[in-house]
Amino acid sequence: MFLFVALACVAPTDTAAEGDDPAVDPGPASILGDEGDDVVWTPILTEDDRLSDPRDLGFDTAGRLWVANREDDRTFIVSDPGTDEADVDRRRDGYAEHFMEETAAFSFEALSGEGKYGPEFGSCGESLNTYNDQAVGNEFMGPVLWTTMLDVFAEEDPEGLGSHLDMLHQSPLCVGIAWEKDNVYWVFDGFNDRIVRNDFLADHDIGQDDHSDGVIYEYSEPEVKRVENAPGHMVFDQDSGMLYVADTGNDRILRIDTATGSKGKKLRQGLEPIDTYAAWDDVEWEEIVTDLDNPGGLALHDDTLIVGEWGTGMLYAYTLDGELIGSLDTGVGEKALYGIEVGPDGDLWIAETATPAVLRLDLP
Repeated sequence: MFLFVALACVAPTDTAAEGDDPAVDPGPASILGDEGDDVVWTPILTEDDRLSDPRDLGFDTAGRLWVANREDDRTFIVSDPGTDEADVDRRRDGYAEHFMEETAAFSFEALSGEGKYGPEFGSCGESLNTYNDQAVGNEFMGPVLWTTMLDVFAEEDPEGLGSHLDMLHQSPLCVGIAWEKDNVYWVFDGFNDRIVRNDFLADHDIGQDDHSDGVIYEYSEPEVKRVENAPGHMVFDQDSGMLYVADTGNDRILRIDTATGSKGKKLRQGLEPIDTYAAWDDVEWEEIVTDLDNPGGLALHDDTLIVGEWGTGMLYAYTLDGELIGSLDTGVGEKALYGIEVGPDGDLWIAETATPAVLRLDLP
């Protein structure tokens, strides 16, 4: 089935910062179209592909599309997505009931990768570790490290612990993740309402369980707020070192200067010992957008920050200082818009649960 949905691009609202010059060329906002344009959403994955609950998506360095399907802990991997040559590979890891339970977010390395397992990615889940409701949750959850090598991911299972390369366990109910560099990932810890920097350091190899070299810093500020079953995605700007966070429960977008702050007190470790678990204090951060309706999806394209509003299904484009430069109603409705991503060709892609579908925005 090949369905086209036409939507009109909505003009920027009056929520832009005071003093905006209407004569300024919005430029990068064209990723959402220009005022008055008719745009087309092209379905890439639908129920016909057995998609049921897509929560996030991303692209690896080979241009393959990866989609987290939360309902069954499966991952869709699409080669040549959006073309006649597209191939859909639907996989479930050997121990997905733990490592992929309630997956809420993906983040992919931007580097081609020269290590043993090539390019890698991170995932995290909005889970307390119930093994798909087979046990009482023990909060032993956090970000997971994976390879994008297709002969390993969800294929190898040498120890009965699936194909994961590493995991850290101090951030249950995780709803957002962002890659920084090497094996460093930031997460939105929805259990503790904190932003947390996780460094896996050396991975422990396929399906192993030695996490003792992990270094985790929990930011004492800003405090964030998870909304149950909603995304709280984040992106790391490689050029500036700024971390942008969709603080869903507080209806705002945050910008955190990751080059600031200092190590604080040691924190009590959970169910396993790691090298470092401590607070990180005196960080410089600010609200750059406020008064949103449960912002959840987040993508960065050049100097444009694209925000998906989970509460309404709207998309907004902002400068990196939070000036509104464009908007678009996706038409998916309330509480259905999840992952958003800019693809290798500069097109915008979204995951929505109302249909459900993964859609690509095609402009005139």
